[in-house]
Amino acid sequence: MRIPTPLDGLPVLILLGLFASSFNVFAQQPLNLGFEKTSVEGAARPWGWSPFQLGPNTVTSLDSLSVHDGKYSLQLSNEALADDGTGGDHTLGYWLSPYELLGKKLTLAGWAKTEKTGGAAQVILAAYGDTGLVKEAKSIDFKGVGDWQPFTLELSGVEAAHSFFIIVGTNGSGKVWFDGFQLNVDGTSKQALEVADNFTPPQRKWLKENATPFKTCKPSPIGEKADFSDLEFFRQAVGEAKIIALGEATHGTSEFFQLKHRLLQYAIQELNVRVFAIEANQLEVEKINRYVCGGEGTAEQVIKVMFRVWNTEEMLALIEWLRAYNLQNLRQMVEFVGFDLQDPSLPMDSLSHFIGDVEPALQALVDSLQRNYREAWRAQYYPQAADSIRLIWKENAEQILALVSSKKQTWQEKAKTAASKKRLEWALQNARVVVQAADIAYSQIVSARDTFMAENIRWIQSQRLPGTRIVVWAHDSHIARSDSPDFRYNYHQGESMGKYLSRMYGSDYRAFGLFTYGGQYSATVSFTNHKVLPVDAMNAPRGSFDEALHGIAGGLGSGQLFLNLRPAFELKNNEWLLQPRPVRFVGYATSDYDFGAVMSVPYQFDGLFFVDKTGASRMLR
Repeated sequence: MRIPTPLDGLPVLILLGLFASSFNVFAQQPLNLGFEKTSVEGAARPWGWSPFQLGPNTVTSLDSLSVHDGKYSLQLSNEALADDGTGGDHTLGYWLSPYELLGKKLTLAGWAKTEKTGGAAQVILAAYGDTGLVKEAKSIDFKGVGDWQPFTLELSGVEAAHSFFIIVGTNGSGKVWFDGFQLNVDGTSKQALEVADNFTPPQRKWLKENATPFKTCKPSPIGEKADFSDLEFFRQAVGEAKIIALGEATHGTSEFFQLKHRLLQYAIQELNVRVFAIEANQLEVEKINRYVCGGEGTAEQVIKVMFRVWNTEEMLALIEWLRAYNLQNLRQMVEFVGFDLQDPSLPMDSLSHFIGDVEPALQALVDSLQRNYREAWRAQYYPQAADSIRLIWKENAEQILALVSSKKQTWQEKAKTAASKKRLEWALQNARVVVQAADIAYSQIVSARDTFMAENIRWIQSQRLPGTRIVVWAHDSHIARSDSPDFRYNYHQGESMGKYLSRMYGSDYRAFGLFTYGGQYSATVSFTNHKVLPVDAMNAPRGSFDEALHGIAGGLGSGQLFLNLRPAFELKNNEWLLQPRPVRFVGYATSDYDFGAVMSVPYQFDGLFFVDKTGASRMLR
């Protein structure tokens, strides 16, 4: 049996969201090769083991009744008796940090047991590089009915790889159990893996000298005068930048929400920021903007237009504070806008209404061109279709944009009021957003979203007075500058939103990441189970900035720090600062091993905000 996997050619960053829950006792990457620790999915999946392929009839579970040793074995079960192995493969994998493994002799030993009536099972130890599979070792095919059988795999001579994987899989009917896996590296048994060079005392001294503690993450309550005396370092770090980006290593950390709320308060009251832009669908967020600027609706109503990760008590407090601020500052109100493009439904509807009002004769044509794509979104979020259909969606969207653009001058001449001129600009932007969404739907290149989000931020600024300052809120991976000369050690392989914003604005762009040593965060159980729950954020491993700043924070008696990274490029012999290190990367779904991404951190951010211990954001729904 050859276990196909979806890994060939993929950078490790793409695989990060596949993992869920955590060990907190190791300062390295823990190995759950005996299947003894459950994930947040309980007995449905062991910690660290992620589905690569889901066979239509196969179920993954932890079995406590049939084990070789310990409490659990991993069972893959297919009850479809007629399945001879041609109906689909079911595979799980365990990612291994390459740091300790490159150039070493790896030995994987373990046990397998079968009750197969069709198909076979197999174990693979594999290394993957930039162009795909580098080298692999495969077990025999486990077939038929048999008691526990041992296997041993050896892999050596791999000098360059970004990922090692242990992969288990099955096809066909029946059951297979795996248990008691053990990894040896050059003859030494491993229960955990080191993931990076540790920081030396002189290096930690440099970090301490460039770190500034601050008092609190908590924003000032409505009506209370803020004390910003501890945030002067932020003014210096921002400089004269017009676009100030605040990231987050997870979308569900309470202190990240609170800190960004406080920094926004500071930026509004001390740095003359007048626009707050968030990673959420652009036209939908205008409902929040109408509330914070005009009082239309309630905060509880308008917050629901954003992605679920933003529906938190912390974000609600930010929206309510902005409304209160605007009521007291009618001549200097702050806008709340979005720049994402994931759902084009509302832009399509709005564009149709606009055409119907300004040039009714064209409405039928526009509606016919976008009907199929619009109906696809009614039926399914992120609709899927054949290549030929997705191409039609894209071509039709481009045709509409060309039509609207060709009419711009005529419509401008007819627009006599500021409101009608603004509506025309929105119509053009909505047509662009539909093209952006259709382009991604056709190409299936998700990283193109970052390019488009950067373009949307540029459009937002173009609609304001020259020099307007904007605070941008998004994930660390989106705001990152991605300036490392080695694309492998940039977020999104150097195609991040921050990369494009940095090119557009130069020194007028500043990016600040938000890191934490450990605690909890809120996230969905998986990409298919959308139940949100608090999840343990594993303690940062040795060699990460998070772990080094944890020690510095303890020494300074502060739970939060700012690390200025700009001096990193002025430092002689700065290779240790620029070398790739593991960073926490958690999206909207839980992540077992949080540090599967490896980045050159000073090339990503102008500075890091660090909070030692964090809690899960408080969900509203």
